[in-house]
Amino acid sequence: MNPQLRRTPLHAAHLRHGGRLVPFAGWEMPVQYSGINDECRAVRAGAGLFDVSHMGRLALKGPQSLDLLQYLLPRDLARLQAQRLCYSVLCDEQGRAVDDLIVCCLGQGDFLLVVNASRLEADLDWISGAAGHFPRTAIEDQSAATAMLALQGPRAAELMLRLGCAAAGELDYLECRYAALAGEEALCSRSGYTGEDGFEIICPAARAESLWEAFLREGAKPCGLGARDVLRTEMGYCLYGHELSEQITPLEAGLSWALSLDKEADFIGKGALQRLRQQGGYPRLVGLALLEQGIPRPGFAVCDDRGEQVGTISSGTYSPALQQGIALAFVAPRCRRPGTQLQIDLRGRSRPARVVRLPFVPARLKRRGTDNG
Repeated sequence: MNPQLRRTPLHAAHLRHGGRLVPFAGWEMPVQYSGINDECRAVRAGAGLFDVSHMGRLALKGPQSLDLLQYLLPRDLARLQAQRLCYSVLCDEQGRAVDDLIVCCLGQGDFLLVVNASRLEADLDWISGAAGHFPRTAIEDQSAATAMLALQGPRAAELMLRLGCAAAGELDYLECRYAALAGEEALCSRSGYTGEDGFEIICPAARAESLWEAFLREGAKPCGLGARDVLRTEMGYCLYGHELSEQITPLEAGLSWALSLDKEADFIGKGALQRLRQQGGYPRLVGLALLEQGIPRPGFAVCDDRGEQVGTISSGTYSPALQQGIALAFVAPRCRRPGTQLQIDLRGRSRPARVVRLPFVPARLKRRGTDNG
């Protein structure tokens, strides 16, 4: 492999367990172990374990850290309680996505941001630039000092409890807590990118391999980025570089539920997003289910019944759960209604597809109440 590629603390474990390693966002990462479809089934029926240590982890602390986040993000973080998480999008002045991220509120003035691997440096520059207006905020890149695992599936809580994490049975969806896990303290959150119940765990880098092996001994199946991408597509979750980018706004990506455009605090991109919402007429992200055999891929054209192109696929794959090709696509407003039949150009072969409501596969998240934040 390219010696310039970075490696996570679990690199040796991936080699030992037969992971097929490929370049991804500047990292050498496992794309699969036993096979993508097999790993997807394991997550839907049991427990799958992912190495997501390549993602960035940025700590923001200080009396002005909340003010900084309120300025950076189009979501009202004043509502986010301690030990809770929320999803948001960093936007530029035109309302386009710099990155999407998870915000963890660890306590008053104490936040952790989990950002995309490919955007860590850009995010750090963007946040540091904005922090000049909020000098009583300290920003620390904790990515290299920590590792991050994602345990996903209906057996995830059982395995967490087996490793001594009593908090696993108490955590609500989008709740986080420092807790003992296999004898060591880790930041555990009930969250994930698969639509299944599950946990994301941040621990010291030196502890990652022993924790990985402990989960495998308890019956978790190692999974690669290939399965992770299929599972998130089945849920209709956005992936930066596909459904979000520096050319795509969160409104176009169907993320209005994650925006607080009328919050009192001013934020970067507020005016642009408010104008876009008021004007309308922009392409929107929809789900497409292929009605014949075939696998849609990013960049394929979407056409109406007259053969006129009305959109473009942003993500596409074969769904093991549905046993058919599925896609996320940006289409013209007139084509957004569920049930609308369209055509996908599969390398010169036109195949019928139907607009469907997202997610493609029902989520099975553990919720005690409503999402706050």
